[in-house]
Amino acid sequence: MCINRSNIAHALAIALVILHLSVARAQENPLPEGFIGRGIAQISAGDVESARQQALMDAQGKALLEAVLARVPLDVMEKNILLLKKNFFDKSAAYIQSFKIVYENTSFDFYQITIQALVQQELLRKDLDTLVFVGTQREPRKVLLMIAEKMNGSNDFIFWWAPGSAAKIPESELILKEKCAEKDFIVVNPLQTMKEPPVPSPYFYPEPDIETVCRIGALCGADIAIVGRAEIERSRGTDAASFNAFQCNLKATAISVKDRKVMVSAATYGLGVNADEVIAYRSAVDKAGRQLLNQIADKLLLLPH
Repeated sequence: MCINRSNIAHALAIALVILHLSVARAQENPLPEGFIGRGIAQISAGDVESARQQALMDAQGKALLEAVLARVPLDVMEKNILLLKKNFFDKSAAYIQSFKIVYENTSFDFYQITIQALVQQELLRKDLDTLVFVGTQREPRKVLLMIAEKMNGSNDFIFWWAPGSAAKIPESELILKEKCAEKDFIVVNPLQTMKEPPVPSPYFYPEPDIETVCRIGALCGADIAIVGRAEIERSRGTDAASFNAFQCNLKATAISVKDRKVMVSAATYGLGVNADEVIAYRSAVDKAGRQLLNQIADKLLLLPH
């Protein structure tokens, strides 16, 4: 009987992926601090240090495997397992930003080690797009933005779902819309999509309830609604200076329109300094918006699309 070794290796690799996928899916709440990798290596001729290094490399590969599983469907994984192994799992150190050892021990003739690793998500995404998803059409998420903005010294928020003439899209939401394209989000325009304005009552709050948000999101054909508030204040001590300084405090939640539940939450701030008041303001909002979307996009990677 002729045994094809490449087929055996291929089958074993797929079996390993399926095994780790089942373990990953069993963890309902993946750790936000990073991906867990459990490595093991046999201790040969009493060389514990070499076994430890091999186990550590194995753990890094397992952690990267978890990160890839968050991005790549299982059917695509199975078709490209050898490509993934060669270009990603065997070169996991290139994608591991940092890690900490949470457990290590020797058991009989084996060295076991568990790490918690932070992965360079943007680098991983670009390389996966180039090597795995090239030519594969992926549907981007459609996002509804609902950002209420308040300047320091004002008691009122500005937001587009406000009643009557008070309705206005704040500048912070327009800047955030520009940043969404960098994360492959398609921003829907509710004012063009909705044939009728929202009815009174809960729609008119700066942060409406989930049911209200999902009702608007469904009318607009959105997958996700990013709801939050931007509070912008002029930094103190700059009144007599020759420059302007602003701080934008931005917090938001990403809500699944279909499931009617909060997916992720994020909060950040940005500082802007410039002689021109408008440029300083936009710089503060730009920095806060970029950081907010980075947080949301990274957390969404841990959730099924």
